[in-house]
Amino acid sequence: MANAYLPGRAARLTALSLGPWLLIGCPSDGTTTSQSGTDSDPTSTTTSGTTDPEITTTTGEPTTVAPTTGEPTTSTTEPAPAVCGDGVVADSEVCDDGNDEPDDGCDKSCQKTAAVLWTYTHSGAAGEFDTINAIAIDPTGKIILAGIEGVAPNDSDMLLIALDPDGTELWKKTYPDANGLPNFFSSVALGDDGTIYAAGTEQVMKDVNAPVVRSFDPDGNEGWTFIEPPADMLGGTISGLLLEGGKLYSTGAESLSDKSAQLVVRRHDLATGEADWKAGTQADFAYASGNAIVKTEGGVLVAGLVQDEDYQTRPLLVVVDDGGAIVSAEVEDHPGGAWYDAEAIGAAGDIALIGRRRPEGVTGYDFGLRRVGPDLAEQWTDIYDHEFLYGTGNGVAVGPDERIFASGFHVAPKQFNDVFGALYAGDGTRQWTHIYNNDDIDLYDEGRDAAWGPDFLVLSGQVNVLGEDGNVWVRAFKAD
Repeated sequence: MANAYLPGRAARLTALSLGPWLLIGCPSDGTTTSQSGTDSDPTSTTTSGTTDPEITTTTGEPTTVAPTTGEPTTSTTEPAPAVCGDGVVADSEVCDDGNDEPDDGCDKSCQKTAAVLWTYTHSGAAGEFDTINAIAIDPTGKIILAGIEGVAPNDSDMLLIALDPDGTELWKKTYPDANGLPNFFSSVALGDDGTIYAAGTEQVMKDVNAPVVRSFDPDGNEGWTFIEPPADMLGGTISGLLLEGGKLYSTGAESLSDKSAQLVVRRHDLATGEADWKAGTQADFAYASGNAIVKTEGGVLVAGLVQDEDYQTRPLLVVVDDGGAIVSAEVEDHPGGAWYDAEAIGAAGDIALIGRRRPEGVTGYDFGLRRVGPDLAEQWTDIYDHEFLYGTGNGVAVGPDERIFASGFHVAPKQFNDVFGALYAGDGTRQWTHIYNNDDIDLYDEGRDAAWGPDFLVLSGQVNVLGEDGNVWVRAFKAD
């Protein structure tokens, strides 16, 4: 699952759908980690000495053997100095694969890196803005991508793409709006039978968005469509989708006035898409939005943000029970922060949250990843600050061993956004990071979502290409 975006580079889709006064996301930064061993201390063994005179008595004259004195003998065993690139992993090296290729799992400094398997790109025929906002992978490794394809400067279509585990395109389909107005997918989920559920936003009249959930068969053929007319024709969106325990849930936002909106949660009938129930809250702020949804014991947790009348955001967590009643709405007192994706982690009910953080005394936003317990208590938080510039985390996926794969972007010096991905151990240790920038244009390259396959990881988003605006960009990595 992933948050939604505008077909206008860095602006978030939910922001556009609810009006220009809504939240605008900011870029972020980065850090790198390295692991090293400790050289063993050299050990020395020294032998030296002088033999005393020996006196031997015979039947003849006494014979005296003169003393002998030898030079001390020394034997020293020391480890050979580490030579990065010789293919031998020394104590001071994390890895050594015998080359200096940075994208094969080990770099020229013998530090661990992401091992790239393949990269897939797509540019729509119109050469407008195209991106992938969400990824879902089935148990066989089949990859479903959901996003947007630009068809005109002010028009876009919903986009679905299916890939084999090796990155080969199986099929690609777009779904135009009947009125010739913009629409897009922001989230996707897969049923056990291969049914695809995708959610997003569709304009029902110019500049009036409606929340949409659609079903498709495994080949992308259309099934049912749920679309809810926006309240008072002001607008609504869906940003997060969850299929768990045979139940389909969605979350997003709904405008209440031109300067206020509420977070919305729905549970949908799998057979028709219609809402079994709908709940909403502003959490005592002017604006609230849900960006991701996770199943919990007895209900669901929605991660998102609130925004006050001064356009200042804060992270928001909302708990909704199985009957659709809002149990709690917790706003963190962290100005500038927000949560954009969430996923369950471990058997104890923990949750991984990703978004942006603003460290105290710092003006810029940074990529932020947090693990919380079932009581939402913080276990650890990692903030990635690249070159003291901006960054944001957009998507998160959790592996069977509790490792966490995260995606987002940061701003590099003298550049705009660069794709950023990071792999973490369950305890928050950052194992490697990956950065991609299209050097030809240095514009808005972003990671939008992350997913965990059977034995590989997938990062999706877009890169800007000269003369083509945003292009779909998908990259797979080894999971080891």
